Amino acid sequence: MMKESRLLKILVEEKALVKLLKTIGAGKAYPTRELLTKLGAYGYGHKMLLKAEKRGLVDRKSVKNKVFNKLTEDGKKLVKLAREIGV
Repeated sequence: MMKESRLLKILVEEKALVKLLKTIGAGKAYPTRELLTKLGAYGYGHKMLLKAEKRGLVDRKSVKNKVFNKLTEDGKKLVKLAREIGV
């Protein structure tokens, strides 16, 4: 689990990453193509996704030529924190 201070740092410094996590949401896994279309940021959005995965905020799984993205516990915590402080 990530420390609160690390999560706050991401909230403050990486608004685009936070937007990405909020778009994925806490529900079911989101297919990458749909997610990037919804964000309207194809190449950049994909880089952000890989960054989020590297940081342990998003879990990515391939199923039949589709990659699904789901928030990890830390990702959910970050979204919750963002909502609480209105970011």
